[in-house]
Amino acid sequence: MHRDPRRAYAYLAAAILGWATAASAFKFGLQHLAPTALLILSAGSSCLILGMALVVTGRAHLVAQQKGSQLALSALQGLLNPFGYYGVLFQAYDRLSAQAALALNYTWPLVLALLAVPLLGERLRGRLLLALGTSLLGVVLVATGGSWGTLQVEDPWGVVLAVGSAAIWALYWLLNVRDGRDALLKLFMGFLFGSGYCLLLLPFQELRWTMAGLGWAAYIGLAEMGLTFVFWLRALELANERGSLANWVYVTPFLSLGLIAVLLREQIAPGSVLGLVLILASNLWVSWRERPQPVLS
Repeated sequence: MHRDPRRAYAYLAAAILGWATAASAFKFGLQHLAPTALLILSAGSSCLILGMALVVTGRAHLVAQQKGSQLALSALQGLLNPFGYYGVLFQAYDRLSAQAALALNYTWPLVLALLAVPLLGERLRGRLLLALGTSLLGVVLVATGGSWGTLQVEDPWGVVLAVGSAAIWALYWLLNVRDGRDALLKLFMGFLFGSGYCLLLLPFQELRWTMAGLGWAAYIGLAEMGLTFVFWLRALELANERGSLANWVYVTPFLSLGLIAVLLREQIAPGSVLGLVLILASNLWVSWRERPQPVLS
């Protein structure tokens, strides 16, 4: 495939801008919809967007070529993402400030590295232990708002949910990385099954929505779950050096914090910023001279 670094970075910029708005969009959506309703509607809209992307790129025929084992794998992937990951993440955002949920969710690369020890047979290196300790310090800073004197966590269950969502995403990536199918195809197939799981929740939910809620759910499906991943995949296809693109993705959380301050009018706590810096630094420390980091969310 022809490489085009300029277009690669243009797609990268579009993906980063889309992901940077996600935290604010989650909070706006949750002002109008319950977490489960937001999950059902946003996952469904993302599935439609990814399906359209398959058609536009001429890959729709690949869906009919899926074997039984591949369908089973997609069913498991869809259970983890979007059903499990976003289901837990929206609950976390519903309980925590956007800045806290955002920072805690970025612990997932460390969880990924830790899970790779028992699941992929990798060695437990000293670098990983140091990074985990640094990340844990960052988590404490974010969870307590930097209140070292009391170490009081405003919503412990929200913190558990945010870190839990990171663990689910790490499991999803481990499952996804060994799947050799076309990236857009397996993303669509996972969301197709995941959207089906979401629909199973309908009989147990009293769904009340507004036009604003529907709009935010559609935007999340477009900007966070769907089109941004298409942009990211396209950037990887066009880039000369894929590893350099991954480093730029770490700009995303800081853009997100700026948008949270402006759009949500949250006062950004110094503890949140320092905690996020420690978490991201530990991520970079683990990935340095090792395999390229997968896409962040």
